[in-house]
Amino acid sequence: MSSEDERLSALRVSGLFTSWDDRALRGLLARFDEIRVRAGEILAVEGELCHQLILVIAGRVEKCASGSTTTLGHGGSTGWSLMCARGINSASVTAVTDARLLVMGHAQFRAAEQPPPARRFHFWALPNRTHLPAT
Repeated sequence: MSSEDERLSALRVSGLFTSWDDRALRGLLARFDEIRVRAGEILAVEGELCHQLILVIAGRVEKCASGSTTTLGHGGSTGWSLMCARGINSASVTAVTDARLLVMGHAQFRAAEQPPPARRFHFWALPNRTHLPAT
C-alpha cells in the first residue's frame, strides 16, 4: 500500500469524513502534515489549548483522561470537536509506539471546514445591477 493510500485509508476509517468522496478526501489530505513520532512522545496535554487534529496512520497513541485510557490505532483520531470549539484538551495524548500521524493545525482546520465551493455565496454570481435602488 502506498503512503497516499495509507493516509486516505486512515481518513476513511476515522469515521469523520464518511460522506466525502475520493476527490474531496485527496483535497483534504493536502491540508494535513504527516509527522513521525517516537514512542513516549507527548502529543497533547490535558487542560491545555487543543492545537491540532491528530489522526493515526500507523502505530498507536494513548488518550488518558481522568484515569481512563483509550488506545488509538490506524484511523483513530483526537481533537476534532475541540478544534471546532477552539477548546481545551480533555485528555493527554502520548505515542505508545513509534507512529506516523496526520496532523492539522488551526489555520488548516479553519480552511478545511469551509463549505465546498459549489455551496459558497459568490458576489460575482449576482445579476448585473447598473444602479442601486433609491433609499
